[in-house]
Amino acid sequence: MDTILKMLREKNPGLKLYSVLDPEFRRYGRVLSAETGELEAAMAVTEIPAEGNCYKASVPELEAVPLMKRLQRAAFGGMEIQAGYCNGRGYKLNAMEYHKCSELNFSTTGLVLLLALPDRLDDGRLDSADVAGFYLPANVLVEIFPLVMHFAPCRISDNGFNCLVVLEKGTNEALESVDTTAPGEEKLLWMRNKWLTCHPDSPQREKGAFVGISGENIALAI
Repeated sequence: MDTILKMLREKNPGLKLYSVLDPEFRRYGRVLSAETGELEAAMAVTEIPAEGNCYKASVPELEAVPLMKRLQRAAFGGMEIQAGYCNGRGYKLNAMEYHKCSELNFSTTGLVLLLALPDRLDDGRLDSADVAGFYLPANVLVEIFPLVMHFAPCRISDNGFNCLVVLEKGTNEALESVDTTAPGEEKLLWMRNKWLTCHPDSPQREKGAFVGISGENIALAI
């Protein structure tokens, strides 16, 4: 067993923790085989903030990496894509979102993804006990399947994390309006191609997001 995963399991006994290389990940996504050297170089120079997280949806230097053309076809069927990053030092669940397209993630630092399957969401409500953690080792490229719930990664060291985020172009852009009282799925629509539900103990609640996560606001210990 990877020594990092072993440490994480010992320090987080109440959380189901796996590696993206384990069979359990196959319901949530898949590992993509690719030569990632140029991607590693591009991600290694992205800034990790001193505190909190920083998300940039579109970064020209990442979108110019030749591998992106292949990924655009392999994971998005040729749809236009954007490549950016979410870097930071976060370690809490706080919220869960999903997109109706795949999301690609890659890191040169390693991190943990907190994920939940779509069938665990009931009218915008989710029990955090249905969330599992997946360790993403450094320099492993993964596809998170459409509708699988996720949010910002969790750091696995005091140095923080970097995380490539590739999505269909326009995802996470602001909407003209948000209505968390709307019927059905619409109440979760927070940004373009982004449906979100949050924990009552989260910054997202303070911003007006739909509150639908019950149970513990998971905090990854390291």
